[in-house]
Amino acid sequence: MQSLKNIKNRIRVIENTHKVTDAMERISVTKLRRVEASLFAIKPYFSHLDSLLHNFIGSARFVANPFLEERPLKQKIGLCVITSDSGLCGLYNNNIIRQAEEFIRNEGRERVKLILIGGKGFKYFKNRGIEILKTYADLHGKYRREISEEITGYLTGIFLSGEVDEVHVAYTRYETALILKPVVRKFLNMDGNYKDNAAADYILEPGADRIIEELLPKYISMSFSYILLEAFTSEHSSRSVAMKMATDNAEELLKTLVLLRNKVRQTYITQDMMEIIASSEALKG
Repeated sequence: MQSLKNIKNRIRVIENTHKVTDAMERISVTKLRRVEASLFAIKPYFSHLDSLLHNFIGSARFVANPFLEERPLKQKIGLCVITSDSGLCGLYNNNIIRQAEEFIRNEGRERVKLILIGGKGFKYFKNRGIEILKTYADLHGKYRREISEEITGYLTGIFLSGEVDEVHVAYTRYETALILKPVVRKFLNMDGNYKDNAAADYILEPGADRIIEELLPKYISMSFSYILLEAFTSEHSSRSVAMKMATDNAEELLKTLVLLRNKVRQTYITQDMMEIIASSEALKG
């Protein structure tokens, strides 16, 4: 049987751990609600813009635009991987890195160039023999419009300059707080499916070229903002769930240790009582 002192020490350690995980859960939930509110705020606008773009490009499919240009020889592919800057978020980083590795394996390591968002992704890929074009760290799941615009500008820049022929984004799609889906999504050029969608026929004024020239950059910027918000919401959701599980496990372990402590204490009391009774009987004899 464990000594009473060891059990008390274990209880003290787990109580401290419980306080830490409970505090981190509360912080993660607060951050989750904040970034989730931003995600839900732009979702109706983005969904409407996405639907409009599907129909509009379908009706103006012969318009030439560099963002719609398909390059048959895809020799260089940019992959933007969004991970977290810190841990304690369960399998969040492992799942998205696994998706990125599968994409790299399918496309060929020599063809892929990485753009990494988050310290965990950089730590994993820095010694993997894959070219890293750019790294964005210390964001800590906090969405800022200027950062999103900066990253979007970089991704569109390397695409338009021909440094890469396609850009894909590996991130975690947020469906619900408990359903997070790691995906790799083609970001540039614009998906060819748009061109085959002729469901709507628009009367275009001042002209298709001018409208698409104005519309596509706004859509691309909004699209990446939405991706980044989904990734950050997924990160905070994953961390809040992981911390809740850790807190619940600590509570269960505390209950078990308290019962064990009481049992050991009762054993010591019983042993002391028996020694006292035995001593008393010996004195009587």
